[in-house]
Amino acid sequence: MKQKLDRTLGMYSALMISIGTMIGSAIFVLAGTSYATAGPGASLAIFLAGIAAVFTGLSFAELVTVIPKAGGGYVYVKEATGNNIIGFICGWGFWLGYAMSCGLFALGFGNFINYIFPFIPQMAAAYLLVVYVMFTNIKGTKSSGTLQNVITTMLVALLALYVVVGIFHLDMDNQTPYTPQGMQGVFNAMGFLYMTYIGYGLITTASEEVIEPEKTIPKAILISIAAVIVIKTSVFFIGCGILPWQQLVPEVTSTPMIDTAAQIGGAVGGYLFAFAGILATLSSINTAVMASSRTSFAMARDQRLPSLFKAINRSTKTPVFSIVVSSIIVFIAVSIRDLEHISTVTSIFSLTGYSLVNVALILFRQKKPELERKFRVPLYPLTPILGIGMNLFLIVNLAVSDRPALIIAVSVIGAGVLYYYLIMPKLKYASKGISIVDVPEIKEQKKENRKNEIIIPVANPNTAEGLLNFGRTIALSEESTTVVPVKVNVFPDNLLTIADYDVMMQSMGVQDSVVQMLKEYEAEPCMRPVLINSRDAFHAIMSVVKKEKNPLVIMGWHGSGLAKYMHGNITYRMLQEAPADVGVLRIHDQQQTFQNILFPYGGGKYSKMTAKVVNRIANAYGARITLLNVVDHEEDVEDTRVYLDKSAAKFDQPTEIKVCSGDLIERVVAYSKQYDLIIMGASLDWGIQEVVTGFRTDKIMEQAACSVLIIKSYDIFLQRTKVRGLIHKTRKAIHQ
Repeated sequence: MKQKLDRTLGMYSALMISIGTMIGSAIFVLAGTSYATAGPGASLAIFLAGIAAVFTGLSFAELVTVIPKAGGGYVYVKEATGNNIIGFICGWGFWLGYAMSCGLFALGFGNFINYIFPFIPQMAAAYLLVVYVMFTNIKGTKSSGTLQNVITTMLVALLALYVVVGIFHLDMDNQTPYTPQGMQGVFNAMGFLYMTYIGYGLITTASEEVIEPEKTIPKAILISIAAVIVIKTSVFFIGCGILPWQQLVPEVTSTPMIDTAAQIGGAVGGYLFAFAGILATLSSINTAVMASSRTSFAMARDQRLPSLFKAINRSTKTPVFSIVVSSIIVFIAVSIRDLEHISTVTSIFSLTGYSLVNVALILFRQKKPELERKFRVPLYPLTPILGIGMNLFLIVNLAVSDRPALIIAVSVIGAGVLYYYLIMPKLKYASKGISIVDVPEIKEQKKENRKNEIIIPVANPNTAEGLLNFGRTIALSEESTTVVPVKVNVFPDNLLTIADYDVMMQSMGVQDSVVQMLKEYEAEPCMRPVLINSRDAFHAIMSVVKKEKNPLVIMGWHGSGLAKYMHGNITYRMLQEAPADVGVLRIHDQQQTFQNILFPYGGGKYSKMTAKVVNRIANAYGARITLLNVVDHEEDVEDTRVYLDKSAAKFDQPTEIKVCSGDLIERVVAYSKQYDLIIMGASLDWGIQEVVTGFRTDKIMEQAACSVLIIKSYDIFLQRTKVRGLIHKTRKAIHQ
């Protein structure tokens, strides 16, 4: 199904997204680690990292004019390589890398909050930030984009003030020796500082939310990289000129840049810089969460992640599930509390992905030279080649300097490879939402050589014969299936004597026409009637269900509405509690045979489970099957038809496809005139709650011009009311 995002971000918003993310982590989170690694040479490291980012930034600027889609670098690599394992691993790395980088921002935010408000623990503030940003992103990019503009504008103003005032407090003696760890220290710092420039790539992940992305994003990338190189280099140089670098390392202080601000501006300067740090980390995490969620959104749209990741909320126009999952990854990264390893792992992911983006540019130039490009990389192919070389050089440096981080990065990529080859192919058969396709494929209907029982509780003479013939027809078509008709004679609790009991039983045995009917069926090999005398009909039926193997319970329909399904009603309780597949059958005008079956199939778990029952019934009657799917929009019809074609081939009997748009109930009722039997899977959409209130299933039962069978398949996990309620609320939040 086509899922679209809303375009609300202009040039200023694009610039602020890019600048805000690139400023945040380097100055306010990784400054101490940078000084510890490179000494005063940290300013050179941040400058060189920016220059290295320019090469790849130019590739992004050209590619976004060719492919202005949400997903950024992942989409470019996927389109260039053909949506294979290379494109997937690129997206996998970007998705997890962007989310993990948020751990840095959240920890930094907590540190600054704790500096200003010592009574607030760092970790509490960090976790609260993640929750706040998650809900801000769920509200939509217009909301988060406005917040981003305000935050970044204030941040740039505060940093400009810091630079201007700091120039008058420089002590150049603090800058010598400039590279106490040698150039190797500069290169090592350059490696993990490179990830602080990924902001220019983040804006491309939201291309479908940017106004005129082909024009806006290339300009935003180039302007933001140039501006941020100047700001970062200036701040790093001045910071190390105000205080000796030995006083700014993590072993000495957790707030190095705040210490320099306090040195030149006193307590007010320290608080102002801490406030700037709050703005910076808030800006960075806001954008990174958006970028991570848009990458997983794009991967789901390409059938690489479960389709829930691309589900767009109707109200906010945002991929809620993608945002929530990215936020959970951020929670995990925050809990780890290891700035050095998190930054290195994130850099390895980013550098690997950005190397592939440069490769994608070269492939596009070779494959599609005729495409119109509103921006072209200068000095091609030298520029992307230099980008690849620079990125690989930094990856090697990081791998040598931080082996644990390398092991983590390789393990995560390895997990992605296993998912791609072992799990992803099976997801097309999973339930809707978990599946990678919008309408999951039905599995091959395997022949089962096991004993099956069809349990049919009978009490109403008007429906008993139709139910028994229905079960008998199925049983006769299968080698090892037995029909177990169950008749419960319910007697009251107030019997006074044994004589009273005997008289009542004789009367019931003589007068009950259903009992006589069961006696007639007793001689048939496939029928095994059971007569139970009990004070509790539901308990009696359940005792039979629990004893039988692989039971399918078929019950008659006796009307709709709340009164029919009040607590204590046997049909209602069986649907809720029976450890078996339960069907409710309404036979239209004493119909005895079914040659044409309509199966509304949406791809949900219960719908997929019902397919087995549909196949059994179609085989029993030699009936044709029609798979029906009702979509929300007319443009989704053809895509849905393609999904259903594969499922249609899995049934034993001839199967047709019918896809249309409109209201589900109206369509099913309208088509009912053309069929003998409608079989529906009861789920959270067609579920017990709606049976109680008389919606959907009951409406179709009442209005359909043919027989209707509702199947509620048994699932030991989803049988729990609280679990169903939680899933129902979650789905409502994601989609509505």
